[in-house]
Amino acid sequence: MQKNTTEEIISLFFSTFRAFKHKLDLGSPMFQLPLAQTETLRLIAEKEKIPMKEIADFLAITPPSATAMINNLFRLGYIERSSNKADRRAIYLSLTKKGLSVLQKGAKQRCAVFTKLLDNLDKREQVEFLKLLKKMSVNKGSP
Repeated sequence: MQKNTTEEIISLFFSTFRAFKHKLDLGSPMFQLPLAQTETLRLIAEKEKIPMKEIADFLAITPPSATAMINNLFRLGYIERSSNKADRRAIYLSLTKKGLSVLQKGAKQRCAVFTKLLDNLDKREQVEFLKLLKKMSVNKGSP
């Protein structure tokens, strides 16, 4: 059976992902976390202090689901909670030193591994690849 273009892209995407994952140190604390939690740490680092609702919106999950995930990151010592003095119901999240360290080490390792994978492309191909990824990642309001 011959693959159509979409099937081939999907197959190659997962093959590339497996190659990427294979080269990572999966024993590292960063790579023990599900992707949603990793991306949440990254978002919190970018914003420094972020309300819980923004986490739920970013991940497109319900606030109770976001709370369960945040509780795990809190138990691991990666984030801390603070309340708004004007509205004690509003909870803000920020990274701890441990959370920032885990995030930075993981990002450094991911970049090193991905750089090796990108070495298979010349500079022009890397720029084109980036352009295509940006084009594909634009949220067009459809599932």
